[in-house]
Amino acid sequence: MRKNKFLEYDLIGKRVRIVTHSDPSLVGKEGVIILETEKTLVVDTGDSTISVYKPNGIYEIDFKRRRLSICGDALIGKPIKRLR
Repeated sequence: MRKNKFLEYDLIGKRVRIVTHSDPSLVGKEGVIILETEKTLVVDTGDSTISVYKPNGIYEIDFKRRRLSICGDALIGKPIKRLR
């Protein structure tokens, strides 16, 4: 199975939009990822900072002049391991 090259990069500093999530109050929110842990993203929306549980959503992330849709389950794991 071919590994998605996108998952090898650090997400901090990337723009993200929450397309779907189990928490309906997060749907449609967008901003810049300022911190990433194994299971969460911390996003600065401009008005506030929100913590988003990765596995419960689908996200659009700006990456190298493209906007990619990615399931949160694919983002689970320690960021440093994706960079190796």
